[in-house]
Amino acid sequence: MQTEKEKDSKIKAAVLAEYTDSELKGDPELLIDSARGINESKKFSATFADSREFLSKALNSAASLIITKKGLLDELELESFEKTFLLSDNPRRVFAQTAQLLTDRPYFTANISAEAVIADSAELGKNLSIHPGVIISENAEIGDNTILAPGVIIGPDVKIGNDCLFHPGVIIERESEIADQVIIQSGAVIGSDGFGYASDKRGHHKIPQQGNVVIESEVEIGANTTIDRGASGSTVIKKGAKLDNLVMIAHNVEVGEQSMLVGQVGIAGSTTLEKRVTLGGQAGVVGHINLAENTTGAARAMITSKTNQGDFISGAPAHDHKDALKEQAYLRRLPKYIKKIKQLEKRIAELEDK
Repeated sequence: MQTEKEKDSKIKAAVLAEYTDSELKGDPELLIDSARGINESKKFSATFADSREFLSKALNSAASLIITKKGLLDELELESFEKTFLLSDNPRRVFAQTAQLLTDRPYFTANISAEAVIADSAELGKNLSIHPGVIISENAEIGDNTILAPGVIIGPDVKIGNDCLFHPGVIIERESEIADQVIIQSGAVIGSDGFGYASDKRGHHKIPQQGNVVIESEVEIGANTTIDRGASGSTVIKKGAKLDNLVMIAHNVEVGEQSMLVGQVGIAGSTTLEKRVTLGGQAGVVGHINLAENTTGAARAMITSKTNQGDFISGAPAHDHKDALKEQAYLRRLPKYIKKIKQLEKRIAELEDK
């Protein structure tokens, strides 16, 4: 099986420096073939260190290229360097970009399997990797360089951009729109019906969900995450948002640019998250509210009302994180307080009896 990496399996350190906007110290002609952790590093691999402790370990590792902070190298006061370095204020970001260049895209074949089922009306781009068991329905559009792993199902009238990667078992329901460079992990369902009902004494009457899901570019969606279609209009995941595994997004939610939702987050219908909202694991958000830009909700926060820009909240119901920590501290002292109160009550009773 041919892979993209086989076309250019090694990259010069100078090219990596330019691509990652970092400062090069050492051999610009050094060829790098992989990006690894310090303990897993090998000759011709890159690794990264963001503290003196890890830099010392990296210097003694097999890695040929070390990505580290500006100034950190000077602190060690070494007389000579056997390795090559990329220096940056954000070495983790540089390492991530380096790893992206040097790591194969999973399931890349540049081939359309004869065991895929593709509607005649579907429009297919160039250089696609479509695996056995894939179903592409009527009027679907698939952009260039996109990878559909085994068992992916693409519904009718779905539009998918360029350079996307859908892992095995992903389901994209009808009329969903997905932009470029979107990664979706196994088992995710995009565009399922929202939870919409009108209730009376006879029962719960389904409200047809007539909208769709729109996912903008550079979004990543974790395994077994579900994003419901809009009841009317769209559920929107904006550019650069990252959703972990087992996240649930209800109908007509809008997730803002560069937001990060950690595992088991649940967001009820018609709620809006502005840019760079971060929600910790198992955080829940009620419907029809707005979380302002740069809001952070701690793990298990139960968010029931709108937030202001930059709020850091936790607890149930969620409120200012510092206040929540104080309340937790007071709660831990309750047994001592109760004991003290009983002692005081006993003392008062004794005084009253005299």
